[in-house]
Amino acid sequence: MPKGDEVTVAQLCGKCRTQLSTFEIKKDNMMLVTADEIWCPHCNENTPEVRDMASRLETINRETASYPKAVPATPFTSGSSTTESEK
Repeated sequence: MPKGDEVTVAQLCGKCRTQLSTFEIKKDNMMLVTADEIWCPHCNENTPEVRDMASRLETINRETASYPKAVPATPFTSGSSTTESEK
């Protein structure tokens, strides 16, 4: 299979979100929603399996880092508009 037709899916612990394994699958056969459980050695129990696209978080962080930085607004001042009563 060409690499372009495959994606890497990460299997995560549903309790502590630790990545437990990854596998490659054809895009057409990909299913991220599952009711399966997976053994987590960190939690020492079977937990709900969470599937996510591998490196998705890194891609999101890289994209948001490329956004232009927000510049704080400066207060609007309208010249010297003091009246006689303010003096």
